Amino acid sequence: MYKITATIIKAGNPPIGWCRFSKEKLTQAQCEKLFFKAKEAGRSFGDSVTLENFRCEKVQKEEHTSVSSLV
Repeated sequence: MYKITATIIKAGNPPIGWCRFSKEKLTQAQCEKLFFKAKEAGRSFGDSVTLENFRCEKVQKEEHTSVSSLV
């Protein structure tokens, strides 16, 4: 499991923190494509974003104690 964090930068909007968990390791370019909005005929040129402070870290699954084991 991978924890991916970044700051999303999109024209006309304030920066915003973002976090996602993924089974596969993703690159910064792959994550930026997740946010790309395709252009609409006659309406826009397509909206793209950039990511700053990008990090993709491997995390271990946390072991949870079940309630029945406490009784």
